Amino acid sequence: MNPQFETQIAPMFCLTGKVALVTGGAVGMGKSVGLAYAAAGATVVLADSDERVAALVDLPAGVSARSYDITSEEAIATLVADVVSECGGVDILVNGAVVNHNKPILETSAAEWDSVQSVNLRAAFITTRQVVPSMQARGGGRIINITTIGSVNPVLIGNGAYSASRAGLNQFTRNCALDFAGDAITANAILPGAIITETIPSSLKPRGPGADPTRHLGGFGKPEYVNGIALLLASPAGRYITGQLIAVDGGFLIS
Repeated sequence: MNPQFETQIAPMFCLTGKVALVTGGAVGMGKSVGLAYAAAGATVVLADSDERVAALVDLPAGVSARSYDITSEEAIATLVADVVSECGGVDILVNGAVVNHNKPILETSAAEWDSVQSVNLRAAFITTRQVVPSMQARGGGRIINITTIGSVNPVLIGNGAYSASRAGLNQFTRNCALDFAGDAITANAILPGAIITETIPSSLKPRGPGADPTRHLGGFGKPEYVNGIALLLASPAGRYITGQLIAVDGGFLIS
């Protein structure tokens, strides 16, 4: 290996000594990102529902899983407090928990709307509010929110509630970048395109331009396609990137 790489480049992407909390971490992009962080040296806690955490097997060294109720402010506070107590703090927060929703606007009830916003937006706010004091105490941190390209451009018919929740998280991300810049905490959002995960119901038949695989580079994406940008944003290499909404969409938005 090139000695220059070992001494100058590799450390830029090293997460040794860092603690990462990933919500929605038992499946899909959350799990993929969490395992990538572990491979880069971080101690990782994957947080998700009871059912999803129970299905996790053979986690690598340095990775643990916690179940919690994402709709409960008390449960979120307990989760964060436990991670801080056991791991010494949190340096990297990935808000990856999400509930998918595809239903015509006129058929979406107020209760369904509120449920989507609760998981996709409110929980990220509460989790961030709980984690930031630990980041401040540790001299800095990284907030990484996983949203969607549908938050900046409608791509599927029937995604009104879902896209609105993700758009709200985008703006919350940018406000975090502004509010916490003085604490050396960066905040960025990753906007995936049509990445297929196990959280998407097999019965879902999406309509609209986003359902056309020919509009994406190489067709639909895989969860691991977001690992590179997620590692960049969490690592020393990303220390000067904040307040950004970064699409990982195979070129869909320019197509």
